Amino acid sequence: MELHVKDRLYFPQLLPQQNTFMEYAMKRAILKKVGLTAEDQEKFEIKEKEDGKGIVWNIEKDMAQPHAVEFTPDELEYIKKGCEALAEQPCPDDFWALVERIYNTIPKK
Repeated sequence: MELHVKDRLYFPQLLPQQNTFMEYAMKRAILKKVGLTAEDQEKFEIKEKEDGKGIVWNIEKDMAQPHAVEFTPDELEYIKKGCEALAEQPCPDDFWALVERIYNTIPKK
C-alpha cells in the first residue's frame, strides 16, 4: 500500500484507542511502519505553520515519492476494526478515502 504524508498523519486516528496487550503491540508495530521519521520531515520539508495551526509539506515531493508499506493479514484486520469503530463519526473526505483504500487492500475471503 502506498501512503502519502497526509495518510500517515491520519493513521494514528484509525487505530483503536483501547487494546489488549497483543493489540497494543500490533498498534506499535503498525505506527512504526507508517510513522514519519526525521528523514521524512527533512525530505518532504514538513513544518508546523507559523500560526501553530497545522502542518505543511512539499506536496510535489510527497506525490512523487509515496511511502510503500505492507501489512500482515492480522494488522489489516486490526486496522479494519479501528475503521469500523469510527464509521459513524464525521471526518474529512480524504480521511474516508484512506479508509476506502485500506478496505480495498484487505483480501476478499
